Formats: sequence, structure tokens, C-alpha cells
Amino acid sequence: MTRRRTRQEWWKVANGYMVAKRPRNGRGFFWMLKLVMAFAALTIMSMSAYAQSDAETGRVQITFVKAGGEGNGNLFFGGQKYGLSINGIKIGGFRIKRIDLVGTASNLRSASDIIGTYTAADAKDATVGYARMAQLGNPKGVVLEVRGVNLNRRFTLNLSGMNIKNLGWQPPPE
Repeated sequence: MTRRRTRQEWWKVANGYMVAKRPRNGRGFFWMLKLVMAFAALTIMSMSAYAQSDAETGRVQITFVKAGGEGNGNLFFGGQKYGLSINGIKIGGFRIKRIDLVGTASNLRSASDIIGTYTAADAKDATVGYARMAQLGNPKGVVLEVRGVNLNRRFTLNLSGMNIKNLGWQPPPE
């Protein structure tokens, strides 16, 4: 049997002094805190993804001819094909007349970002060999990852110091 309310209790209820307790269903303060934290984390992740979406990736194809260590290649970026001239490589080894490299150039904002001198953090990262990929970077933040297509087991190629220039197209003025 429930207890009857007095006049004083009815007055407190009518004037907002006595508020009925909500039933506990697990949605208290900590539930709301978790919801706010999840929303903040999603907002931060989407903002960082938006900032990184400005940089894109292009495909790179480079060919070196043994005579002189100079080569040429192409950058496929934004639906366009850009010619590249490459020098600064010393090619050694026997019975190799042509070296083909393929890979990707990431962190590109425009095709002209690929122009520059490439170095690696250490010599091992700059060396292309049989079943090995080289990872190089330039001062504009472009990361070039290439692998040799036609290299044999005994041949390695150090790409540190490689210089890439435009060939047949003009970069926009900065």
C-alpha cells in the first residue's frame, strides 16, 4: 500500500521542489561523457583526414640507360602524363644495359612537386636491388617508392642523390 501525500508534499510537487527520480537505465553522466568523447574523436579524425586529402599519389616509371647514368621517365598524376629527366645516378654492374624502375610518388599537391633532389634516411633505404624497394624523399615532402623491374640478384642501384627535372612541360611559377 502506498502512502498518501500530505498537503505540504503536494505543494512542493506543484512548485517544483519535489521532482520524481528518473529510473536508472544506464544513461547517466558517464554515458553522456562517453558520447561527447566519441563525437570529439570523430571530429578530430575527420579534420585530419581532410588536411591530408590535399596530397595525392601518382605513378612513376623511370628508365636508365647504362651509358652515363642518365635516364628519363614519366609521372602519371591527375589523369595526365608528365615527362621526367633523371640524372645523378652512377650505374655499375655487368651485362646491364637498361634498368626499369616503377613505383609511386606520394604527398603530391601538383606535378611540379616531384622536381628536385632525392635522398634517403639511410643508405639501405636508397638502394634498389632484387626484390627490394627504395624509399626516397625530396625537400617538398614527396616520397618516392620505386622497385627494379629487370634487376638480377647480384645488382644493386643506389638512388640517393637522384635529381629529377621536368622534361617537355613547364611547372607553374611559385
